[in-house]
Amino acid sequence: MKGFKTALPNVFVIIYKTVFLCSIFLAQSCHKSIDIENEKQKIQALIDLTEQAHYKKDAELFFRPNAEQWYDVRKGNVQIVNKANKIKGTQSYLEAMDFDEMIKRSDPIIEISDDGTMASYIGSITVKGVLGEQPVYWLVSWQNVLKKINDQWKIISTANTEADEITTTLHILDQVKIHLGFVDAAIPSSIYALAHCEGPEKWFKTLILSQKNDGRMEQLYDQKHIILKHGKNSSWSKDLITNEVNKNLSPEVTLFTRAHELHWLSIAPETRYKNPRFIGFTQFKNQNAFHIQFKNSIDQPVNFYYSFDSFLPLGFDITINDSGEKVTTLFENWQKQGAFFVFHKASFIQAQDTYNYDFVDIKINATSVQDMNNKNAMIKQL
Repeated sequence: MKGFKTALPNVFVIIYKTVFLCSIFLAQSCHKSIDIENEKQKIQALIDLTEQAHYKKDAELFFRPNAEQWYDVRKGNVQIVNKANKIKGTQSYLEAMDFDEMIKRSDPIIEISDDGTMASYIGSITVKGVLGEQPVYWLVSWQNVLKKINDQWKIISTANTEADEITTTLHILDQVKIHLGFVDAAIPSSIYALAHCEGPEKWFKTLILSQKNDGRMEQLYDQKHIILKHGKNSSWSKDLITNEVNKNLSPEVTLFTRAHELHWLSIAPETRYKNPRFIGFTQFKNQNAFHIQFKNSIDQPVNFYYSFDSFLPLGFDITINDSGEKVTTLFENWQKQGAFFVFHKASFIQAQDTYNYDFVDIKINATSVQDMNNKNAMIKQL
């Protein structure tokens, strides 16, 4: 009996271990292995239906990925949305909207639970189009929560955000650079631009050299020949007729010089002006245009306009006095030069006077620091 009592607990231990191991085996055999990549592809295909619905103008297709009801999170509020109640309004929106493009700004992030029953999708796109007759440009990010329902992925929660004014402004300025040919929105190291110019009274020549922190304007006009140089480390002017050098530029002359750096301003106005702000859309040169307003160093507004269709800079205007008088500058005759787009004509318009600039020599990334600080004439006499 003593031996039997000793062996009895060991028998129970063996039985327990056997049952435990069997239960693990059964549990594992009851769960199919999850093919995560395949499930991600299914989810992406589902989200792609929403994009297709925009172009097909099909509200039913738009909501096909959604469950019959879901949580909608936006603007600080949470509400339960029923699919049946959304179809009609969404159909009206899709029919009123002409989509030019929907561009992914980053790769989507898809996460799936270990048991393959829940998932999360994070996406971000830029939407460009015309709603009714009004241009729209939205930077949108969102997160969907999906659940397997009857072995099908369905959206059960959506959270949406739109970019703020600053983010949208910087994005537009980056798109301008990219459409001009500057990869990853980089700015050039320098620009050289020589123009033959016609004013109300005379012909003259203007040479503009620009770098990120410096600008040099040389102008030969009748019996006048001057250099105006502004920069982070030095600013000066020189009269090439009298050889007189002024070691400082007044704020007004600095603003005048910067306003003539036309090619640089078409690419990187944020290096000359401050506080860019996307105002909205306006008509400029008889076309829809992005309107971005800067402030100069004395807080006067400087308004830049970019084609809604192509992102090409159309021009800018500056308010020059308290009465609201403006100088409007137009960029015209855009051409491809190597990898970049540059304009070859520009006009300054002030009241009844127009100054036309015909650029006869434009060089990108070909100007040295020595050129920028050169106090000798670089323009040949007329």
